[in-house]
Amino acid sequence: MDLRRDNMEKTKGSNPLGSQVLSLPSMVEEQVNYCFSEEVQQSIMTMAEAFDIRKIYITGCGDSIAAAGAMAPILLKLSGVFGCEMVEPMDFTRFMTAKDMGIGEPNSPLVIGISAGGNTSRVVEAMRKANEMGAFTIALTNNGESPVAKEARRSFVLNTPKMKDDFPGLRSYFASMVGLLAIGCRMGRVRNVLPPEAETRLAERLKAYVRRYSGVLEEMDREMFELAKTWKEFERFDFIGDGKELWSALFAMEKFVECTGVMANYDDSENWCHVGYHISDPESIGTVFFADALSPSYGRLRETVDAALGIRRPVLIITNGEREDFPEGAHVVILPKTEAGDEWMQPMMDYAPAALLAGYCCTLAGRKFFNEYDPIAGEYNGTGAYFAEGVRTMKNSEIQVYI
Repeated sequence: MDLRRDNMEKTKGSNPLGSQVLSLPSMVEEQVNYCFSEEVQQSIMTMAEAFDIRKIYITGCGDSIAAAGAMAPILLKLSGVFGCEMVEPMDFTRFMTAKDMGIGEPNSPLVIGISAGGNTSRVVEAMRKANEMGAFTIALTNNGESPVAKEARRSFVLNTPKMKDDFPGLRSYFASMVGLLAIGCRMGRVRNVLPPEAETRLAERLKAYVRRYSGVLEEMDREMFELAKTWKEFERFDFIGDGKELWSALFAMEKFVECTGVMANYDDSENWCHVGYHISDPESIGTVFFADALSPSYGRLRETVDAALGIRRPVLIITNGEREDFPEGAHVVILPKTEAGDEWMQPMMDYAPAALLAGYCCTLAGRKFFNEYDPIAGEYNGTGAYFAEGVRTMKNSEIQVYI
């Protein structure tokens, strides 16, 4: 193997999404320190507000809903509320009633609307509806002057460190998860669910876990570059995960669609075996598994991998397990392991290999981010149709409040 030529090719294929992945170990210190600082913690909510909250709903669109799904279980544990759940934005805005939500007590429930840019119509609508129903609302955003921030009762501006061409969103996804953890710690400390200094210890453990990736990202990057050479022409992908890994599968799917314009789906291991298994021409469908060796479903997921390989699916497995757990025909990436008790941290970083792969599948195939932006040329040189005024309705959809 000519390593010099290989490195030159990889450098030519470098792209904004991959650069974001590689930046996370150096970014984590600043992001976590900011979100967990005393000043920011106290600005999220007063002690009285934190005591009032009985239930939490988290909503958002795209990447944000994946962040909500991944962090809702740990937010429940940290905060000491009776319930915490991710809610799809359309379900929340158009179909949930005050009775469904449990409206009736002051400052409860808490509704967190995640929107990095702060301009998404449905999240504005969610904040407005929640306010009118008497809930307590927090916008989790990077734009304190945005419509979402202005609509919410409280704005938690994440202040994510800037970098050139930080899109499709990945650092913002990581920051949203950190922000949710900060909210949970604020509530848990005020409500005496967490012991003194618990938030500081959690922040330090999180930083230490993310920094473990600095020792393996270079090799992951090389592996995903090589895999992209054989996967770059695929037009269909499946992303499969169980439990908290389902949300990493969703996020990975979103990055592939945004980077390459392919058809893609995400699912859990059981349903995939009932439905996704039957899609025709399996040799042409890239199939990515997020396999948590500590999950009760690990055995079922390994069966699902066997099924995919049995019908000749090209398979990538992202796991904290062992290479020997899977057949030779699969490409396996081993993740750094979490410390005991911190298993919930895995979704903070496990999407890294898939995001690297998405970026390289784009550049090596000569595709465009969002079907418009050429990451090699560094310019928008598509038709303009995908961003045409009045066609792309994420920011200009009509706001309607249904109580």
